[in-house]
Amino acid sequence: MTLYPRLSVATIILPILLSAIALAEQTTVVITVTPTAPHPPSYTSEQTFQDIILSASNTYRQAHNATHLLWNETLTKYAQNWADGCKWQHSHGPYGENLAFGYPNASAAVSAWGDEGLEYNFQEPTGFTEQTGHFTQLVWRATTEVGCAAVDCGYDDAKNGSGSYEQAQGWYVVCEYAPPGNVMGGDKVLGDKEFFKLNVQASSTYSGPYETGSATGSATTATASSGGGAAAAAVGGMGTRWAGLTMVFIGWMLL
Repeated sequence: MTLYPRLSVATIILPILLSAIALAEQTTVVITVTPTAPHPPSYTSEQTFQDIILSASNTYRQAHNATHLLWNETLTKYAQNWADGCKWQHSHGPYGENLAFGYPNASAAVSAWGDEGLEYNFQEPTGFTEQTGHFTQLVWRATTEVGCAAVDCGYDDAKNGSGSYEQAQGWYVVCEYAPPGNVMGGDKVLGDKEFFKLNVQASSTYSGPYETGSATGSATTATASSGGGAAAAAVGGMGTRWAGLTMVFIGWMLL
């Protein structure tokens, strides 16, 4: 006959209670990493950024009989100072100005401005319009120099009471142009129509709805600027933002 030691109730219950207490004291730790936008060389390399801005801009300008833009460090410093604040509004400075945020690279931002030309009426221009303001500044023949900057503003979703953004989201591109273009009343002798015809020219290599009868692309919600700034302003298109490990579509923004 095999004899087993007699176990007390305490000997049996105590390990169970200790295990239960240990489980109760366990906590789950969740580490949240603030998402960041990808950092392509067109934004992070100063020289690459400059080269791409000039190449993309001058491709549109060449198609519209405008001379190539030259890079200007004074304009670049002005653009950098404004971009650093991440304010989603125009600086109202002495230059022409195009703004954009949320685009995956610098070339895409310039293309968004340039592709507004699909909506431009070359035969009967009406001056500055919210749908084509970036385009007219981009290809304005009297403009000869440009300076731009790009800043990663993060994703704070800061909006004002009207629901629009107060802060740029993700990569914020600011370009300054001199002399400024698309100023309403810029030539009292020619008048706005002829002034815009002179500075924004059609090209056989570029097709828009008023040349071919087919319209694509759009831009909405804008306010024209006047005076020295001559800035284009518009909102349109679709873009991407980064949330966690997932890419979610929101609107790319132009101003």
